[in-house]
Amino acid sequence: MKALDRKATAAGSLEDATFLANGTYHHPRLAEGIGYLMEEKLMMGREPPEISLTERIAIAETITEHEGSWAASLLCAGAVCGAVPGGLVSEYFGRKKTLLYLALPLLVSWILVASSPNVYGIYVGRFVGGVALGALSVAVPPYVADIAEPQLLQSLANFYHVQLAAGVLFGYIVGMVQSTGWISVFGASIPIVFFIGFLFMPESPAYLMSQGKSSEAKTALSYFRGIDNDIDQELRTLKENIRNYAKNKATFKELFSVRSTFKAMVVSLGLMIFQQMTGIYPVLFYAEKIFMTFSISMYPPSAAIILGFFLVSSTYFSTILLRTIRRRILLMFSFTVMSFCAGSLAIYYNIKAPILMAGKGQTWTPLFVLCVFVCVYAAGVGPIPWLMLREIFPSNVTRRVTAIMAGFHWFFAFGVTKLYQNLEEKLRPGWVLWNFAVLAILGTAFVYFLVPETKGRTLQDIQNEFSGIHKKRRHRHVIEVESASES
Repeated sequence: MKALDRKATAAGSLEDATFLANGTYHHPRLAEGIGYLMEEKLMMGREPPEISLTERIAIAETITEHEGSWAASLLCAGAVCGAVPGGLVSEYFGRKKTLLYLALPLLVSWILVASSPNVYGIYVGRFVGGVALGALSVAVPPYVADIAEPQLLQSLANFYHVQLAAGVLFGYIVGMVQSTGWISVFGASIPIVFFIGFLFMPESPAYLMSQGKSSEAKTALSYFRGIDNDIDQELRTLKENIRNYAKNKATFKELFSVRSTFKAMVVSLGLMIFQQMTGIYPVLFYAEKIFMTFSISMYPPSAAIILGFFLVSSTYFSTILLRTIRRRILLMFSFTVMSFCAGSLAIYYNIKAPILMAGKGQTWTPLFVLCVFVCVYAAGVGPIPWLMLREIFPSNVTRRVTAIMAGFHWFFAFGVTKLYQNLEEKLRPGWVLWNFAVLAILGTAFVYFLVPETKGRTLQDIQNEFSGIHKKRRHRHVIEVESASES
């Protein structure tokens, strides 16, 4: 039970991680990472460290496993409520102001979790932090996209996932600290540090241009590109893009009435669902408990840190894979290997169950398998569903679709994280892992039959495929040759 409690407390500590990185970055490029770090920390705030904090607070002895599972999952529930309106708020108030405003609920969340006299205060704190997390998950990407140089955008998009993984690792490390006071002070101070540091960053040039503040947009863009660089052409392009976006801005109704957009939403939603059904969040949230269940021959918190290290390392190197390997191949490989890992652990548990329940037969096998599990997740299933949001949707609908998909992402994360504890009690860990294995292999089938390849293709090609328009490559070449001869 104590291990579970430690997990419930994790949310707060992870939130800290995100803010720490955010507040200390001052270089223009790193500013983009600031938002990512915020998201990351919040998302990771559900990990073991926060439950550890809960355990060390005065009410630790009264928290049950059922209450601990609610504490761990309510962050995701709050994120559902923050995701959809978050994008609208950032468009109305501005990217910078929205990110600054979100520091407040994060600070309040930490204070509530650390000082609550009962479990209900922890619930509220987790939920409030989740609302901020959901809003951040849709407010940060536009800011990063607005200030990033085009050639850096894809790398910076994956940088978000690197920082997310770093937040998980940070949460595991902080969970080792034995002083509740120091954890609480540190956690509550990070939103303040972020607020002060980010206060000096410029607003998004694109947002300023959309508000008719051309001179301020030029100043902001000069800050990010350097005063010695010529930005006139980029400003003209930005102005034209803003004009086109305002002219072609889609409504929520149009998301479902246009065939290509609707089919793209089905693909995106399917990827988000299967991403969560692999069980990645329960593995990260309850890592220490899983290691104890499998009687790993190592101190569980230390094993969790090793798991977090592999997650960070693999997420970092996945940037290279995403540049060189096709999306479909990475997705199918990732889903398949995750299924194999979950199935292997299920078989291992079912065979060794009597020994494991007796606390005997310690081994390194579960740690090795879970490290492989998180590594292949980081290579495909983790980042690609988010990357595809920019690759399969027209720019005039991307932000609205991102808000919707982020809401579904957190909804399914909440469901899987909450149900994991109940299923584990009723079906035993082995059968729960079998469920994850089966759902992951179904994810492979979903990608094979329904997900188009996007790497190296234009948006128009992908939209044509969704619309059922298939132009033969040979025919296109004939048209190109004829056009060239005519000119």
